[in-house]
Amino acid sequence: MKKILAFFISLLFVVYASLGWFFSSLIIIPWRSQPDFSILKKYGIVEAVEVITDDNILLKGSYLKNPNDSVFCGVVISHGWGGNRMGGAEYAPYFWKKGCDIILYDHRGHGDSGGSLGTWSIRERKDHQLFSKMLMDKSKLKVGQIGWIGKSWGAATVLAAGSVTQDIGFILADSPYRDIKSAVNERALRRYGNWIKIFYPITYFLVQSRAQFDINEANIEVLASNIRIPTLLIHSQSDDQTSSWQSVDINKKLNQKYAIFHHTQWGSRHCKDMKDHPQKYEALIDDFLTKKVLKWPSL
Repeated sequence: MKKILAFFISLLFVVYASLGWFFSSLIIIPWRSQPDFSILKKYGIVEAVEVITDDNILLKGSYLKNPNDSVFCGVVISHGWGGNRMGGAEYAPYFWKKGCDIILYDHRGHGDSGGSLGTWSIRERKDHQLFSKMLMDKSKLKVGQIGWIGKSWGAATVLAAGSVTQDIGFILADSPYRDIKSAVNERALRRYGNWIKIFYPITYFLVQSRAQFDINEANIEVLASNIRIPTLLIHSQSDDQTSSWQSVDINKKLNQKYAIFHHTQWGSRHCKDMKDHPQKYEALIDDFLTKKVLKWPSL
């Protein structure tokens, strides 16, 4: 009887650990897709660019050199979880019309970039800064003439990066998550139901041990209190993946001297405001640049 009991206990542990491994993989291993570069043809010659991270991962991107040399501005666009750099391409037309140079890039573990594990803004914030420096080198722009744009995972990335620098021109963050557990648990409960909660301890233990980071370092709500950069935060109340209350909490920690938050009611799903309502979305950016980014892009 004891042997049978020991067997079942061992079996339950194996099943528990195996499912924990599976769920941790969903959290740290993004799905990949290759960039469709035909989207960028209208911008003329697109230069392939790449950087090497401090942990020796090769990241790849695209540099769009604007022919308007009378305007001095640039943006670095950070896409969401999964996919590739084209996930942020909907922002390119607006800033291209403004006369800005643009860099889009693939996160580690995404698109054409190297690596396999995502760290929920911890390493990604440094990666983003590398491409920002590259944009300055390519375009000869000053740091204050560059804006950072991100959606979802990328929005958390630019907010995290903004918490450790005071010099960048502005941040546009669309639909970020508050922290890892808020983002993951919300989706897990929606997909699997309440029973998934029993796997939270093993899953988060494996997430941190496999990807070698502390999830507390990726708490965007906490980091937001350190941001002293003009910040435009946008989140649809109809978001079907990352509930907009997460941005409500982030906004509470932002310094309102620098920040504007639009809690939109346009009926769009996750990160779809720009695609579904481009004119209204661009009007929000115009208003933000006028009110909060007074010197940009003419520094």
